[in-house]
Amino acid sequence: MNKFFKFSLPIGIAGIVLSLILYATNGFYELVIPLFEKTMDDGPAFTVIDNLVYYLPLFFAALFLAYVIAGQIYMKKYHEKEEAAKTGKTIEKNEAIKKELDEKAEYYRHKYYTNCPKCGAVRVENTTACSFCGTSLIITKSSEEGKAEVK
Repeated sequence: MNKFFKFSLPIGIAGIVLSLILYATNGFYELVIPLFEKTMDDGPAFTVIDNLVYYLPLFFAALFLAYVIAGQIYMKKYHEKEEAAKTGKTIEKNEAIKKELDEKAEYYRHKYYTNCPKCGAVRVENTTACSFCGTSLIITKSSEEGKAEVK
């Protein structure tokens, strides 16, 4: 997170309020203009400086407002980016859980031999193939029909 924009709202509002107070009370103007009155003659240059000093608090208020707006836009994009990252992690986690549950559901969907039909080894728990010869331990319909005919 950019520290410049972290506190843009309180800093910006304080700056706007202070600037408007300075403009409304003419406090800044009354402090600065006497300095220029002593050093400059009346003329166009003094008129320009007089207007600049008078409206400077409004200019700063506008800058603080722009700072608040930019900060809020930045913070919104930052939070959206963080939320997207968290959502992506949650989706990945849920997909992994779903895959695991699908594998378990597929496992429990079948019936299994307790001993291997080929070599007779005992089936290891949660396996679908014989650990010795690799023969499938899933009981299929054709193998059930074959057993029924043999009996």
